[in-house]
Amino acid sequence: MTEKEIISHYQVRIIDFDGDLMPDELGFYEQETNTAFLSSKLNKKERVKVLLHELGHKDHTRSEYQNARLRCENEADRNMIHHLVKDALDNLEDPREFDYLQFMSYYNLKTITNEIMVREEYLALVE
Repeated sequence: MTEKEIISHYQVRIIDFDGDLMPDELGFYEQETNTAFLSSKLNKKERVKVLLHELGHKDHTRSEYQNARLRCENEADRNMIHHLVKDALDNLEDPREFDYLQFMSYYNLKTITNEIMVREEYLALVE
């Protein structure tokens, strides 16, 4: 999945920001203008990953995010992982060739929660 395909699918606008100004932020989503802001420090693969994560916040309200931040972050990660796994499977002749550990390494996914999500999304997509 390319950045252009994501923009087209979500009808979202992308604005880059100077990554040096906000070194701890890779991206954020602004619901009122349907705009994703991405750090200029991201490479092509990371931009897609961060963009999919930020679009996972599309339906989160500010108060919802403030009161249940961890849940919202997990939902955004789930959105990102779903789309990345789907794209990976679309590029395989046989979905049984999917190696979730290699996938996690490629996308630098390191948590147990991410591992569970990758495995669940894989199973949901191949069934």
